[in-house]
Amino acid sequence: MTNKRIITLTLVAITLALAGSVLIQLQWVRGILDLRKAQMEQSIDDALVDVSERLDRMEALRRIRQHEWGSLLLDEGEAVPERDEAAFSAPGESPALEQRTVEEELRERLVGDMVRGILGAGAPRDPQELIDPHLLDSLLSEELQGHGILADHQFGVLDEEGDLLLIWPPAADADRLKESTHRTRLFRADPLAALLWLHVVVPDQHVHVRRSMWGMLALSLFFTLLIIIAFAYTIRTILWQKRISDIRTDLVNNLTHELKTPISTIALAAEALNDPGMTRTPEQDRAFLGMIRDETKRLGMLVEKVLQSAVLDSGSMVIKPVDIDLHALLDDVVRHGHIQAERRQGAVVLQPGAELFHVQGDRIHLTNVFSNLIDNALKYCDREPRVNVITSSDHRGVTIRVTDNGIGIARAEQERIFERLYRVPTGNVHNVKGFGLGLSYVKAVVERHHGQIHVESEPGRGSTFIIELPFEHGAQG
Repeated sequence: MTNKRIITLTLVAITLALAGSVLIQLQWVRGILDLRKAQMEQSIDDALVDVSERLDRMEALRRIRQHEWGSLLLDEGEAVPERDEAAFSAPGESPALEQRTVEEELRERLVGDMVRGILGAGAPRDPQELIDPHLLDSLLSEELQGHGILADHQFGVLDEEGDLLLIWPPAADADRLKESTHRTRLFRADPLAALLWLHVVVPDQHVHVRRSMWGMLALSLFFTLLIIIAFAYTIRTILWQKRISDIRTDLVNNLTHELKTPISTIALAAEALNDPGMTRTPEQDRAFLGMIRDETKRLGMLVEKVLQSAVLDSGSMVIKPVDIDLHALLDDVVRHGHIQAERRQGAVVLQPGAELFHVQGDRIHLTNVFSNLIDNALKYCDREPRVNVITSSDHRGVTIRVTDNGIGIARAEQERIFERLYRVPTGNVHNVKGFGLGLSYVKAVVERHHGQIHVESEPGRGSTFIIELPFEHGAQG
């Protein structure tokens, strides 16, 4: 099984596992919400029953107090009379037992007469007289809070035909109250009472349920997002590592080819110079020596790029700032670049326009930076190369523009050209050699000098690399 197929199967498995985990989490949250909603509805119904029972007790107590015997009986129960202790301890007698028997008979007779009197008191009272909206609102608030419901409520009292006799608060939704499933009958213990129903609505019921679960929902959402982020990072890392692996393979193949060419050329030139049987002219000897010099320089550049890559990988780049005459440094770099451009009937020109051109920086690294930019400008050009190096300055630092007339860079590629091992597709320019290391090194050096680099380019119209270096020196490590 190929590595590509293994990676694909791994990504599919992780995706399915994450999707399943998220679905299970959502189902679990939905189930908890439904359970909390059912619990809240049951709590509202329980609170209504408790309110109804309290109203029954209060109404019964009121009727008892209105009856003359009931009032006497309640007064007797509230104030227990003091008894003579002698009445309970006379020798030879049991007055306490006799007294309790008389009291029990009297109490039973009074209670029986009282109940019969209350039940035969006459016609039932007007429902409007039975219900005090403020009292009912207070009882509802107390019972709802006792069942853990702190949300606002509305209530209404309906008669047997379903008409509203009372609504509280007055601005409450009457239609919603009539349709509410949270209801209970009032004054069930009074057989003479009219058939009345208490309906209750908690407008923010769902909000209250969600609010009660906010902590749990927040944690669930946090862990779900954490899993998704970790999953995305894992996929990105896997794909990035695969891309790096592919690029490194291409790099090794390309590097091998690049090294073989100058080595073979040097070997052939050296063999020709060392062959005593071969007739040569002084011009031919100089040509062979020039080939050896050029290919040796090419090998040195290849090794330098690999070393630059190694420095970036290890993070061991050290900046040793010294005072640098930037115009003098650029003049040396441009002169070497101009020699290469002349071979293609081109030119590299320095236009020193900066009034202040001394900066603190590392001479070797800055030389490599501008050499890389000019070398790229010459390589990625399908005509006679024209490269201009222009400087300017202000109170903050020096700006260097390296402008060419090359093939240009598409806008979609401009953000990626500074990535390591990334090479821009060259279209019809098939002879461009490189490893995608130069610009990443350039960016790293410029940033170590506290500077900035960006590119302006259009396909077919060339490119301009703009480097801004501050007058202050860069970091030393």
